[in-house]
Amino acid sequence: MWLLNIAIAYCVLLPAARCFEMNMTQYYEMPQLYDFDDYDRCLQEYGAGTYCFVRAEVQPNSTAAAWRAIQEISKYDRHHFDHRQLYFGLCLHKCEAQLAELDANARQKLQTGLLTDNAKVNVYLQLFNMEASNRARYNNLTNACLNWRLQQRQYEVQARSVVEYCDTAATAGKVSDEDDLWNVSFYVLVFVLILLACLSSLIDLHLKRRRHDKMLKERDHYKTPPRSLVTRLLLTCSIARNWYRLNQEPNGKIGRELRFLDCFKFFAMFLVIFAHTNWVIYESAISNPQDPERLLHTAAGTLLISGSLITVTFFVISGLLLTINWLAVTRALADDKLGTWSFGKYAALFVKFNVFRYIRLTVPYGFVVLLSGVYFENAGGPLWRHIYQREQLACRKNWWTNLLFINNYVGTDERCLLQGWYLASDTQSFALSLVVLMLGHRFSRWSKQIYGIVLGIFMVLPAVLTYVMDYYPVFLPTPQTQKDSFIGNTQFTEFYTSFQMNFGSYFCGVLAAIAYDQLSVRQYKLRELRSFQFMWFTLIPIGVLWLFTAHPIYQHYYAETPRLWGALYATVQRNLWGFGLGIFVVGMAAKVGWIIRKFACLPIFRILGRLTYGAFIVHLLVARVALATVREPIYFGTGTMFAYIFYVLCASYLGSLVLAIFLELPVSSCLKLMR
Repeated sequence: MWLLNIAIAYCVLLPAARCFEMNMTQYYEMPQLYDFDDYDRCLQEYGAGTYCFVRAEVQPNSTAAAWRAIQEISKYDRHHFDHRQLYFGLCLHKCEAQLAELDANARQKLQTGLLTDNAKVNVYLQLFNMEASNRARYNNLTNACLNWRLQQRQYEVQARSVVEYCDTAATAGKVSDEDDLWNVSFYVLVFVLILLACLSSLIDLHLKRRRHDKMLKERDHYKTPPRSLVTRLLLTCSIARNWYRLNQEPNGKIGRELRFLDCFKFFAMFLVIFAHTNWVIYESAISNPQDPERLLHTAAGTLLISGSLITVTFFVISGLLLTINWLAVTRALADDKLGTWSFGKYAALFVKFNVFRYIRLTVPYGFVVLLSGVYFENAGGPLWRHIYQREQLACRKNWWTNLLFINNYVGTDERCLLQGWYLASDTQSFALSLVVLMLGHRFSRWSKQIYGIVLGIFMVLPAVLTYVMDYYPVFLPTPQTQKDSFIGNTQFTEFYTSFQMNFGSYFCGVLAAIAYDQLSVRQYKLRELRSFQFMWFTLIPIGVLWLFTAHPIYQHYYAETPRLWGALYATVQRNLWGFGLGIFVVGMAAKVGWIIRKFACLPIFRILGRLTYGAFIVHLLVARVALATVREPIYFGTGTMFAYIFYVLCASYLGSLVLAIFLELPVSSCLKLMR
């Protein structure tokens, strides 16, 4: 009955919280966010033509209807773009023709000045510092040109501007002159990987043909590891063997009971790709920005904002798997006659766990970082450098922060592979959780108290930080924040990606693994407990409703959320999701869930789940390639959105398959031989 009451309350609250109606007449009084000349015609028709991508900021003019509209629409900054920020793609030949009939005095009146005090724009200018000469040459021309266009369209406003970069027919889409050691290193590495895969596959084929056992099927050869350690090492790069390894069934009781996690990982990854593809669409150019802006005022907009909780799923799963591995190691070493382990033994295990994990994650991750910085022939376009080359330059500059897993704290305005913040935060959570587990093992008598204190600290810490630092209660990826690629956004850098704000969720996974282990040891059958089954199934609608708890906060335009209540919600929203997910995982591991569990254990998810890590590290690269070549603003509709999402999903998993066969699985095999 109480669940029905909650549902009724939400049905009342959600429509009530929607109290905004956009004045579309006023909306169309503003200048369009994007004004792009024909890129290909500019560079092809005029021979030595030059095309510049220009950033502009509308200047205040209270007498202009356009400025009043900008103020009114942009003040809803949680839901709307900043309509002061304009983006121009200018063909300079066309600009010169438009300004040719103006005298010097008229042209001077069109000069509003350089845009120098926009910190987010300055990050791009710093990355594209090789464009300094083009800026010095074309800033005045482009500023006069765009202001002339604003004047001709009777907006009665002017804008300051700055050239971000310029293309010519000789440079558009071409490989940079800096085709240096970075590119060469990538080509050499790809050649070595292909060579190793070919040699290993040929050796494997030779060994298969030498077998005289006619009863042994062909696939059994690739599934059976050789007896010789040297032979195993030689076969680590075999393509056929790695394919069968990718598709092999989980071993052991724990592997079979937790195989549903592959389904969890795949669907969580789908939602991540959904969100990140929309972000890259925002980063490009949209012809109908009013539609996504209006969408964010609805319950669907709240659902999109709350979707950031999906990342918590990965933290919980990561904490769970770490603890299961730790418990397996402690049991394997339980026959140690020394009794109490020494500090040196704990230190050795700590180093081993972290080194093995670092190698396993960093080798494919480092390859993708290397790929992200490679210059290559491309189709170009007015936005190619803004969307894709910015990533190339950031990776060449800050690659080391990714490989040290500190990119959630260092170089946050010039991120290489923005999604890499999760790997950094997860690595830091992994190290601290391992220390806590070792303390719980060393002082087993007080382990419950240790775990309780750690959980309590990191459950309360997000609330304290939110209150003290005055963060918004939920992570808020506004349209403009996404368009600026989260540059200069403290809510993203400090509230969302920092280790201390996510560790509570990670530790919920640790505790879930401990609970699952104790239930297995005591052979306690949760699935036979009807009260637990009822609670488990109840978690599903509660989880859906939980995503809408941010609605009254997010859609409340006219008053700030009380600071104390905001701080409490900030810690409750994320940590209770992690806690509930931990209970959900323990229940499903105990074979609760009926048809849901059967679906989650389908064999297809075995492969998709194992390819999720590779898809995670490559999917933004795929999305950027897909959207960076657009020539004009695209229509943001359901069909367009899902077409891009489907493409990014398929291409990411195909890329992950190649990465797994040639790099990820060979590294994993080598690590197994080293244990």
